Amino acid sequence: MLGASLAAAQTPDTLHLEPRAAFVEARALDVDPTGRLYVADAARHVVVRLTPEGHVEEELGGPGSAPGRFDTPVAVDARAGLSFWVAEAGNRRLQRLTRQGMSLEIAALPDGVSPIAVRWLGRWLFVLDAAGGQLWRRGPDGSWQAVGGTGIDEPLQAPVALAVGPGDRLLVADAARRVVLAYDRRGTFERIWTPTLPGTPRTLAAQGDTLWVVLDRKLVRYLPDGRLETVGQLSFDVVGLVWEGRRGWLLSRQRLYRAQLSAPGRR
Repeated sequence: MLGASLAAAQTPDTLHLEPRAAFVEARALDVDPTGRLYVADAARHVVVRLTPEGHVEEELGGPGSAPGRFDTPVAVDARAGLSFWVAEAGNRRLQRLTRQGMSLEIAALPDGVSPIAVRWLGRWLFVLDAAGGQLWRRGPDGSWQAVGGTGIDEPLQAPVALAVGPGDRLLVADAARRVVLAYDRRGTFERIWTPTLPGTPRTLAAQGDTLWVVLDRKLVRYLPDGRLETVGQLSFDVVGLVWEGRRGWLLSRQRLYRAQLSAPGRR
């Protein structure tokens, strides 16, 4: 299982980055089951849908508070496929929209919650709160409950990222504690998933039992046996990450990058 040890190793793979679409102030990245990418551009109040190759397909939303419009979108969850969720810092709400941008559902956020990540999991909708350092859960009846970050043994100090990992666990990266914490599919704390990390986590993505994490400006991965591998150094701050197989996507505030792994001497 992940988190058993923290033995560092240098991967023989080489990381290649290719720039794709540009943004004004990107905040979040996700991918749907078809491979389409979704980027929340907070400055322009839009969610940009891109092809599986990273080319702009459509811009959704625009500034405003009406259904289908956004005010500072900061998080997106597109894993359901036919619809996706967006968290808006300005409108202090969540929206579920069709792939074409038609609003299907609107949910107000609890008072004081500053959303930085959203994940829909079965009957539950989870939001990571940067201001209060808590994981919130919205039930089928629309009620909210703070389920993570409240216990003595699992205080969240500076949560920065949320991913769905093995067994539908929720994995939360804490920048202050420099660890990843694991919660079950209902948001109940399980355990600290990793030892103290050799850097500050910025974002993370799960691929099966492998966990991809950006530490400061370094991309690393944790293998199921607990080994830590450095994949590559980066020249920019990363705000979003998705990964599948030997290919992934890295998002900075201004640019989307296609990331490809290859053995030495091969591109």
